Amino acid sequence: MLFAPQLNELNTVTQKEILPGVVDNYFLAGPVTAKLKSRFNRRWNGPQIQENFLYDAPAGGAYAKGGNFALTRKQTKTGLLFTPRYYQVNVTEYLEDIEVELAGPMAMFSTVKQDLAEAALAMSAILEIAIFRNGQDLSGSGGSDRSLEINGLEEAFTDGVNTTWTGATFPSYGGQLRSGVGRALNTPTGVISTNSVSQASYRMLTHTYRASVIGKEHPQLGVTTNRAMAFLSENFLPHQIIDVKDPEIEWPGLKFNQATIVESQYCPGLDGQNDPNLGNYLTDATVGETFWWMNFGPQGNDAYLRLYIAASPKFAFGFTGFKGARDDNMLAGQILFAGNFTCRTPRLQRGLFGFLN
Repeated sequence: MLFAPQLNELNTVTQKEILPGVVDNYFLAGPVTAKLKSRFNRRWNGPQIQENFLYDAPAGGAYAKGGNFALTRKQTKTGLLFTPRYYQVNVTEYLEDIEVELAGPMAMFSTVKQDLAEAALAMSAILEIAIFRNGQDLSGSGGSDRSLEINGLEEAFTDGVNTTWTGATFPSYGGQLRSGVGRALNTPTGVISTNSVSQASYRMLTHTYRASVIGKEHPQLGVTTNRAMAFLSENFLPHQIIDVKDPEIEWPGLKFNQATIVESQYCPGLDGQNDPNLGNYLTDATVGETFWWMNFGPQGNDAYLRLYIAASPKFAFGFTGFKGARDDNMLAGQILFAGNFTCRTPRLQRGLFGFLN
């Protein structure tokens, strides 16, 4: 039997060139975790994260001379409690590859370095997607159990009555029943009274933005999808479209009052995906595009939106190192994250969905 030569003459005598580096045709980009890390970078240890807040006023008012004062002490403060959530991305190598076959001067790039970079990108994407969802067990009410996930925007930016973009309601947040603390943990309403709106209009943005303003406090960032950003550009007048960049993370967007509206490819929408590797950020035609008004508060320990990251370097996007515990030369290690997301001021935030035009 005759066999064809494995290489033709041209490939036999011609040196092949493999350009260094690998182009990324998989991962997307989102600004939320980057903004959170730029605003609040306090490291944390412990079995729980506690966020204290004021929910009532002490007794007071007008009185007549000689009248008696009401001396009853009211409870006006309480706290939210969150447990740490853990994430990992695995990196597996073979000793033969990194020491022999993919090593030396003929290797155009480091396989281990490239694989670690990919794992770091995967971890960032997983957290960016999870931040738009919830971290509660809703299996008893027809939902899914996400109690291993971070407690994201979906459960924080709501009022316990209106449904969120996944069709869920969240009567409690941080272990606290919302109805037990008045309006303290409710996102604002107004002319736009529900989370679901049908048009990405200037009117809708104006009313939801203004409903989130209290005194000097105002939304700093509006996060939405590429498709919804196009809808906004269609509905804005030319003089209303002012290109700016968020100064802290250099993310481009549109100026709207005192906020910047930016695009995130991981923001839930019709162009998203239910990615088995990273998470689900795909909506259906009944949900359309989502939009999030966010007030991060002051920089540092007084921030309103906080991404807690463990004090341990190993659990702060650290690498465990390669471990070999088999009867072959396979090595495996993990990039780890421990922490959670908290919102101290739901009344200054707003989550919206339903944009279909």
